[in-house]
Amino acid sequence: MPQRHITVQRRMSASTGSVWALYADFPSLASHWSGLRATKAIGDQNSGVGARRRVELKPMGSMDETVTTWEEGRRIDTKNQSSVSVPFKQAESTLTLEPDGDGTLATFDYRYVPRGGPIGRFTGPLIDKMLTATFTSMLAATEEAALANR
Repeated sequence: MPQRHITVQRRMSASTGSVWALYADFPSLASHWSGLRATKAIGDQNSGVGARRRVELKPMGSMDETVTTWEEGRRIDTKNQSSVSVPFKQAESTLTLEPDGDGTLATFDYRYVPRGGPIGRFTGPLIDKMLTATFTSMLAATEEAALANR
């Protein structure tokens, strides 16, 4: 099954530092984005390469994420552990933040391999649509939270 790739971008009026502060608190994504039921740290490390979190998905299910790249103020990459409650075998993400005038250009790339062998070829486009809406919502919520925290 070939890997699928989704990219969403948002030009935010919030500063790069205020956006980064929200993502840098790695275990706390659900505190500013209602697209998840909950997020919590796995272990004592809350930031940097090796930080882990459990993500409780809506409407059900969960998965664990591990930070694989951490470029302070600019980039976080994660690897998502496979879980029976998600429709993919493996997934990785890259979040990059770039200054854009007084604001921030946020780019979220998600790469995944669907479950289901040949059936995954048919479900992939549907999963892409769902994930694109989900990640667009995440970036919008982050901008709103960053602006509220000024």
